[in-house]
Amino acid sequence: MFSNISRKQIKQSLVVGLLAGILAGMFGVGGGFLMVPLYVLWMGLDQRRSHATSLAAVLPIAVAGAIGYSTSDYVDWNAAAALLVGSIVGALYGVKLLGQVSLKFLQLGFAGLLYLSAMRLIWSSTPEQLLEGNAAIAFLVVVGFFAGVMSGLFGVGGGIVMVPALIIASGMDSLTARGTSLAVIVGSAISGTIANLRKGNIDVAFALLTGLAGVPATFIGVYLSQQVPQRIALILFSFILLAIATQQARKVQLSSAVH
Repeated sequence: MFSNISRKQIKQSLVVGLLAGILAGMFGVGGGFLMVPLYVLWMGLDQRRSHATSLAAVLPIAVAGAIGYSTSDYVDWNAAAALLVGSIVGALYGVKLLGQVSLKFLQLGFAGLLYLSAMRLIWSSTPEQLLEGNAAIAFLVVVGFFAGVMSGLFGVGGGIVMVPALIIASGMDSLTARGTSLAVIVGSAISGTIANLRKGNIDVAFALLTGLAGVPATFIGVYLSQQVPQRIALILFSFILLAIATQQARKVQLSSAVH
């Protein structure tokens, strides 16, 4: 499994996992928003394969993060259940779309997703309960489905969709939103990874190295998330998303100029 990759690639995979794990633990995301561009821009993986490999690597990272947050009681399991219903189905649909949409769409869609999530968090990160009862459950199922599609299609855990939604519309504090998001990502990552394995989309060696390296780093991220003020953490998260989205958009521009 590891015989076809170089020492340099092994080291790169481990570094990517460490960085993704810390950010996953801090912000309640799977870490795919960082892994995908690093796989493509730094390690030279194909865009589609990077998305599928990232989602597989997200799985152990999300498990570690969910455990870290749940031990401090920062997971809303009722909300997680509603999100999970939508996310599992959405992840399967996203994997199906991965093999159908154009490369340019994948690149621009990924950048656009990051921009929207970042701007929404900067604009408003104050918890506010907008929906209650069955309407709230239906909202979470829809959010979960959309997050699942993003997981399967873009190789991210879906936390960049779920965390803002849980804070802005469901009235959760930032820490609980992050913990709940990671718990849901475990389910969608399992669903999407099984589908990707059947299609042969995943570079298993890279996924294992990145995912395992991210596990201990995730616990560090969870610890840091409870030390840094929530507003500062969210703003920092937003600027990280903007920086990565800009890099992705520039890559598309350069590619278009060449062709």
